Order: sequence, then structure tokens, then C-alpha cells
Amino acid sequence: MADNNLAEGAKRFAAKMDLGAYQEAAKVKSDFGLPNDMLTDAVRRAYDSNMKKGEYSLAADLAKRYELSTDLRMDAAQRSFQRKIDSAFYRAAADYAKEYGLSEDAIRMAAISAFNKSMDYGLFKNAAEIADQFELPSEMVQQAATKSYEQHMQSGLYRKALKIAKKYKLPEELVEAAEKKIS
Repeated sequence: MADNNLAEGAKRFAAKMDLGAYQEAAKVKSDFGLPNDMLTDAVRRAYDSNMKKGEYSLAADLAKRYELSTDLRMDAAQRSFQRKIDSAFYRAAADYAKEYGLSEDAIRMAAISAFNKSMDYGLFKNAAEIADQFELPSEMVQQAATKSYEQHMQSGLYRKALKIAKKYKLPEELVEAAEKKIS
């Protein structure tokens, strides 16, 4: 009886996967308590279909969620990462590279590109956060934080400037200058 139940669940799961209804397929997996090894063929068909359509993020997610081979997961993730880079979505690419375990070089390259793009657009606070989050060199963090601090001071946003000065451990004279403006 239990084998029939699992077989029925696997059949429903495969039908949902073939339709591209991945959330519904995940629910079927959960409802029937299906092990990943019973689902490999259906998942692989969905993976291949998404790769052919250029839906690399979906393919990588399926490979990760249903434990397809590391090679398949990494191939899809690398293609998705490259597409994000080509579209200049550097921050998203860096986050994605980190989530999918791509190389440290890939993460660093994307993070530096995101930092530079933020700096070019005058988004200094964002650049400082990127440099901090992705552990870029401290000079980059300091450069962006100082620019953000100056931007806030010039705009009269002294409390925000003070917060940045403290968060990024800017020189004490900058902290004091912001505190003086507040009081």
C-alpha cells in the first residue's frame, strides 16, 4: 500500500514538473513524503527544459532543491551569474554567486563591479554597504563611507552622517563635526 502511495505521488509530482508547476510539485513531494531519488527523472526533464529556454536560475534552483549533481547545479548557476553580469546587475550577481557557491573570484569580481557602479552613480552609502558585505578592501569601505558622510553633511542630514561615521569607524574628527552640527 505504501509503495502504491509513493508511486502515485511520484506520478503526480512528475506531471506537475512537466507542466512547469514547480511550487505545486514541491507540495506534492511534501504531502507524499517523496524522497529525492524517486524524483530525479522528472526533475532532470524540468532542468533540461529550463536550460534550453535559457532559464538558468530556475534550472539551478531545481538542481539545488532536488539534489541533482553538483556539475549540473554549477553549470546552471554559472550561466545565470554570467547573465546577471552581462545585464550589469552586479549586486544581484554577487549575492547569487555567494548563494550558489560559485568561486570567490566570481563573487569578488561582481562585488567590485557593483561597488564601482554605485560609486559612479553617487550611491556612496550603497557602495559602502557592498564593500562591507562582500569584505572588499578596507580602503574601499572607507572611501565610500567618507563620500556618503560628506554627502549627508552637505544635505544637512547630520544624524545620518553621524551614524555612517560611527558604523564605518571614520576618523574621530568627522564624528565630532556631525555631533557639533546636531547639538
